Amino acid sequence: MTCELLEKMNFEVEKAFVEDMKSEDDQEQVLIGIKVVNPAGLIGIRGRNLVAIQTVLSLMIKNKMGKWIRILLDINNYREEQKLRLEAMVVSLAEKVKATGKSVAMMSMSSYERRVCHVKAQEIEGIVTESEGEGDDRHIVMKPAGEAYGTIGQDEQMVAEDQ
Repeated sequence: MTCELLEKMNFEVEKAFVEDMKSEDDQEQVLIGIKVVNPAGLIGIRGRNLVAIQTVLSLMIKNKMGKWIRILLDINNYREEQKLRLEAMVVSLAEKVKATGKSVAMMSMSSYERRVCHVKAQEIEGIVTESEGEGDDRHIVMKPAGEAYGTIGQDEQMVAEDQ
C-alpha cells in the first residue's frame, strides 16, 4: 500500500520493509521503512511531509482493515538520524544549563521530537525538562534540577539558538 501511494506521488521506491512491533504502551504498531532516490520532498522541512504521509497511510489502513493501527513511517533512515541529532542537542544544551545555572527554552517540536528529548534528558543528572506552550508553539524548557517547575523569569531564561 505504501509503495503504491508513493508511486502515485511519482517517487520510485528502491527498498521497503514492514515490521510489526509493540509500542511502549503495548499498542499494536507497524514500522514501514522505505528507501527512495530523492527523499527530501517526502520528508519535508523538519519531517512535516513524513508525518502527513504517515497520517494518510494510517487512514488508508484503517479503511482497509477496519481498525486503527499506529503506523511509523521511516524514509531513508530519517527517524533514526533525527533521534541522534535531537539526543546530541539535548546533551549539548544540558551542559550549557549545568554550566550557567540558567534554563534553556528549546525550539517548538512535534510530540515525537519532544518525547525523544525528554527521554534523553532523564538520563542526564542535574537537569529536568518540562513542555510548555500550546499547539505549534509547544516546546521544551530545560532547567537545572534544583529549580522548581513553573514560570521562569525572562532574565533567567536563555533561548537555545544553536538548534
